[in-house]
Amino acid sequence: MMYDLCFCGDIYADDPSNLFIGEKLEKIFSSSKYVIANLEAPIVIDKDLKPMNKYSALKTKPEIVRFLKKMNVKVVSLANNHIMDYGIEAADYTKEILAKENIMNYGYGKTIEEAFSPCIVNVNGKKIGIIGLATTFVPEALSKRDKPGIAGIRVITKVIIDPREVLEEPAPPYIVKGEILNEDIEHLKSIIKDNKRKFDYIIVHPHWGVGLAPYNKVVVEYVKELAKNIIDFGGDIIVGGHPHAIQPIEAYNGKLIFYSLGNFIFYPLMNEMENLGLVLGIKLDNRSLDIYFVEQKYNCIEILDNIRERVEIKYFKYLISANKLELKESDSHFELTF
Repeated sequence: MMYDLCFCGDIYADDPSNLFIGEKLEKIFSSSKYVIANLEAPIVIDKDLKPMNKYSALKTKPEIVRFLKKMNVKVVSLANNHIMDYGIEAADYTKEILAKENIMNYGYGKTIEEAFSPCIVNVNGKKIGIIGLATTFVPEALSKRDKPGIAGIRVITKVIIDPREVLEEPAPPYIVKGEILNEDIEHLKSIIKDNKRKFDYIIVHPHWGVGLAPYNKVVVEYVKELAKNIIDFGGDIIVGGHPHAIQPIEAYNGKLIFYSLGNFIFYPLMNEMENLGLVLGIKLDNRSLDIYFVEQKYNCIEILDNIRERVEIKYFKYLISANKLELKESDSHFELTF
């Protein structure tokens, strides 16, 4: 099956030389024009570089590029909460290595303008702009007019307490709300609207939500709000990530929102992290989209064949139906139109 665009989820490995993809998956990737992924960590070769003072700091090795090329990855997002874990030097080096290997990237830049600049791909006469952004980052990682960093959308965490409720049911997680900064929403609006007339399709690739289980199964309210804003501004498809788990699909004003593809491969898998993810194969001519399920087993990732037998996939299908999306189903994948 040949696809114009093929999206997969988050990629990380502390030892990339030990990663493998299965034959069925390799066949899909090799026949796709553009395979696109989120690179979840910077490439670090300087042993003296120290990580930022943050909750979790990741790094990978140059061998990750060999794995990306084996996957036929042509484009990666760097808009995530880890690309700046070892500072500007490591992020710049990662961007430089990717460029040398002819792997396009977006979501990180020397300035805020560069960080938000769309990656441009051309398929069958169609011009597609892909914009990366993240709501998950430490303040030091945010790009500014004169500072390198990621394409960030700031969200303020607020706690809304009803004393009667918290006394009866202590410490509920749902009392926490997110408020997106209006300044950042207006900036994103101008970026999407300015680029809308330049492209046949605008795809937005956000890194958002909550990554820790069990809350990573929930699409938090600010994510839903931001997704609707993106569509209202002119986005055509949203392909989300970060929660390390598959999340539901929704349609808003006729446009598809994939809240989270989950991991593609995260090696080694961290505690309570799921080994199931999504791969999207997009065909622009007939505006169809195939949804494959991939499973990581130790250091190998492969497409699942008989998806009808998996309880998690049955539940995923139920959520799609609950969101009033019609899909075609086979043993190996679902199909949607957009």
